[in-house]
Amino acid sequence: MTRTVPCLILPALLLALVGCPKAPPPEPPPPPEVVVEAPPVKREVPAPVQELVKNFSRVFFEFDSAELNADGRDALDANAAILAEYLDIWVEVQGHADERGTTEYNLALGQKRADAVVRYLLGRNVSTARVKSVSYGEERPADGRTVETAYSSNRRAEFVVSWSGEAPVRGTLN
Repeated sequence: MTRTVPCLILPALLLALVGCPKAPPPEPPPPPEVVVEAPPVKREVPAPVQELVKNFSRVFFEFDSAELNADGRDALDANAAILAEYLDIWVEVQGHADERGTTEYNLALGQKRADAVVRYLLGRNVSTARVKSVSYGEERPADGRTVETAYSSNRRAEFVVSWSGEAPVRGTLN
């Protein structure tokens, strides 16, 4: 019996090693699909937006005041008409103050100035969804000098104009 066991084991081993065909290796997955997005097409700034940017360059205020003067109202009237005609234009009104006064006071004054401009536009039937306000107080001076002409330049509201999802346009166009 001792001879039969090795005789049976040897053929079984040979059959195991040689007799079973191996499965072919799986195919590698296809390379990932590369999607190349076309660069965004830079559209020319529409004429109404250019007009808004020109008119909305700045509105100035007197010392310690958030009252709109006649020049500011005239510019805002012209822009309200454009906003009424072109519904794909939005405006952010940014209120500013000169450096005199505390930071908190100037932030509040800048907000009052921005809100005065927004209220004026809303009174000209511009939708609240298309106009918003923010205050920067004294933090973004137009003129960093400490003389009266610089102070008067810093007491202002500036505008960021956006249209149809395009990038905002600040102040003037280059």
